[in-house]
Amino acid sequence: MEHMEQQLGSLLPEDMEFNLSDFALFLSVMKNQEAHRCILSIIMGEPDLELVGIHAEEVVLNRSGKRAIRLDAAAVDTKKRRYSTEMQNDTSQDDIRKRSRYYQSLLDTPLLKSGRETRYRHLPPSVVTFITQEDIFGEDLAKYTFREQCEEVPGLHLEDGTTKLFLNMTSKNGDPILVSLLQYMKQTSIDNPEIQVKDERIVTLDAVVREVKQSEEWEAVKMSILSIGIEKGERQFLQNATLKKLKKGMDIPQIAKDLETDESVIREIIASLESGKGSGES
Repeated sequence: MEHMEQQLGSLLPEDMEFNLSDFALFLSVMKNQEAHRCILSIIMGEPDLELVGIHAEEVVLNRSGKRAIRLDAAAVDTKKRRYSTEMQNDTSQDDIRKRSRYYQSLLDTPLLKSGRETRYRHLPPSVVTFITQEDIFGEDLAKYTFREQCEEVPGLHLEDGTTKLFLNMTSKNGDPILVSLLQYMKQTSIDNPEIQVKDERIVTLDAVVREVKQSEEWEAVKMSILSIGIEKGERQFLQNATLKKLKKGMDIPQIAKDLETDESVIREIIASLESGKGSGES
């Protein structure tokens, strides 16, 4: 077990650096209204954008009892526009395009009351943003903006108030300030040489990030992340070791003794391996 602990210690050092592209740090920083404003101001290309309210990890329920959504970062600005900003590092497990569609539809769910007095014209504009580390459209742009428009009549927009934005950290083709923000998120240091423009909003954001990283709340979050990572690493180590020892013809008591763990743990691991759940996929 000492060898396993050494391996895990090298994989998850306590002083490991977190970037803004990491969900946990993104979530912690977006709880700060000024940081939230700076990010949305750059994304929207509106230096004077002001927010009247923000939420982190806001749950929006589907009243029909179907799947709810949890918004990473939600906000409302002085023009009553509603924002959902999501840090989406894994784009391979699901269809992000359709996810954006579902998110945008549920943003409107709590806004209108039932009855004849309801008027759809009261629906405020909404902006759903997904920030990714991959170019899901393959056009090498830092920003992709989607709004409804007529295919038969060029320039005829539906004007239903919905906007979907996809931000791509891999591209440097786009507004230099936005590109700088995305590069800062990817490697969160104000000295990052990939930052083209040290806009005052990025400098302000960096100050908030440093403040968050020094807080007791972040220290607790980081320790929780490290603990979860170590647990997953221990599990993977035991799975791999058990599989190797099974191939050598060792029985459960022998494996448990070698790995210094309970036989019940080895039995459970073997059962998960046989069912295909212990393949190491996350």
